[in-house]
Amino acid sequence: MKYFTLEECTYSATAIAKGINNTPSPEIEAHIVESIETLIDPLCEAWDDYCTRNNLGKVDIRISSGYRGPELNREMDGSSTSAHCHGYAFDLVQTNGKMREFKRFCRKFLADKAFDQLISEGEDKNGMPSWMHVGYKHPDGVKQHRQCFSIIDGKYYPMTD
Repeated sequence: MKYFTLEECTYSATAIAKGINNTPSPEIEAHIVESIETLIDPLCEAWDDYCTRNNLGKVDIRISSGYRGPELNREMDGSSTSAHCHGYAFDLVQTNGKMREFKRFCRKFLADKAFDQLISEGEDKNGMPSWMHVGYKHPDGVKQHRQCFSIIDGKYYPMTD
């Protein structure tokens, strides 16, 4: 893993505050490594190149939510079928204030890649996301639906521009 540590992929302030053990099993840890190395690291590298070419400033990407064990997922009211619980999904926030640009970039980057879901979450009326959910595989560990959605006011829509 080039851009993230396992600790960054499993960190949760909620888990710490609630005393929840969010340590992944060896199988889930392997899923995390596979997801990061196959999809997230290349996305980070391409975003870095894109930002450099377009003078967009600082290019760091952080994981706002990665692996969530079953207890943590319940505490966060997460979906019982969440790919986060299997080490296959990560919520990403970039740090240069260009979230709308990042959304467009992610969609274009993933256009020819194998992935399960790209979700622009917490969008405002102008299409600005709060974070981007990038799912490498479906929780079954096989399917990759290549779906792109926006979540606006808690509802799913085809991804906005």
